[in-house]
Amino acid sequence: VAILLTLFSCNDSAITPPDTSITPPDTSITPPDTSIYSSNPHMNGQFFDAVLVNRNPDCRAYATDANDGDYGSSLISDLSNGISNAFSDVHIDLVIASNWNASAYDYDNVTLTNDPELATHCRMISNMIPNHNFGVAVTGPGGDGWVKAIDHSDIEVTYIPVDPVRTNTPTDTPRNPPTYNFDGILLNGVGISMNSGFCYNPGVTTGPQHLQSNEAGNASGCGPQNSWFELPAYTIWHHGAENMAAVFDSYFAHGYEGTYHYHALTHPLQEDTDQTQPPANGDGSPVIGFAPDGFPIYGHWFIDANNQLVKAESGYETYATDSRTPIATALHGTPPTPWDIANNPDDFASDFGLEMGRYEEDWYFAGTGNLDECNGAYDVNGDYGYYITDKYPFTPPCTFGTRDPSFGKKSPTMP
Repeated sequence: VAILLTLFSCNDSAITPPDTSITPPDTSITPPDTSIYSSNPHMNGQFFDAVLVNRNPDCRAYATDANDGDYGSSLISDLSNGISNAFSDVHIDLVIASNWNASAYDYDNVTLTNDPELATHCRMISNMIPNHNFGVAVTGPGGDGWVKAIDHSDIEVTYIPVDPVRTNTPTDTPRNPPTYNFDGILLNGVGISMNSGFCYNPGVTTGPQHLQSNEAGNASGCGPQNSWFELPAYTIWHHGAENMAAVFDSYFAHGYEGTYHYHALTHPLQEDTDQTQPPANGDGSPVIGFAPDGFPIYGHWFIDANNQLVKAESGYETYATDSRTPIATALHGTPPTPWDIANNPDDFASDFGLEMGRYEEDWYFAGTGNLDECNGAYDVNGDYGYYITDKYPFTPPCTFGTRDPSFGKKSPTMP
């Protein structure tokens, strides 16, 4: 089952979309000296539970820093395999890459270079094991449908574009199983797949998919032909809500079908309090990874154009309705809300209602926060990047630059 992300901005044509443009800084200004950024500490190959500090938006800074591109770590506990000596193998180097080969899922021409000016990409090679303790215990036959032992032999090669250019047109992360598409990759080598292949499909009552379904009528195995995709990270926004999606560890990640990946980001590579308090250094949250277009992904905080330290706030809101507006192309009808179950229970295939906000299609971009529709913003230095939020979409659901096709994996390595 691919755990993928596609943005659904609106399903109500009566709502006038807000102006989603964002004014970039004057490009005639000389780019800032890289000395304004604090470098990440030299970690001696032990990146375990590291807290980063660098806000440099250029991926080349992480391939050429004191760590020499080595962001690996060791002596990690993996509860899914019952071991405490796992290691994370992550290396970043500079390459000249061209001619993407879709069947090989790699570039045909890749040349290492030590010259940052010649590099077209920062190449990250990782075994997709994080730099922190992870996983949950596997129970039942085959993980009882949900939790599988995490594969330590999987290798991911990701090409991060250098010198990305922001356009005015967003590109959604594709949902295209069996190809597994990432919304980003962290510096610990683990991919982000914000949304899921978990959608409203109340007719699944038997077979393998029944093990991967819940009482709300949501089941796994959903591709782009489906609608009403449940949000795995909903409980970050609504803490008291019952988790209806898959089983996650304390980092909102799991190893479904073997490969570890995040569905939201709370505290990896940042201070544990980043969700509620700005970093102690007052500089804003560090770069924790990169989006498929090469722009950085930061934590929750940044210094804005007014020189104010602010928390990144999503501009998305839920529709203010009692019931969901039906989608004409939906294959399995419309999921009910609690109001529907109380007032019109016979109109729905499921007898369990989920509140507005549980599905992607419950949200639209209203422009109410300080981020654009891809969760991006410019900081005081004129650097554009994407931010982590505690409300949908949680991580960048789209990019304003050109997406590199290496941000993902194809089956059978991934579900």
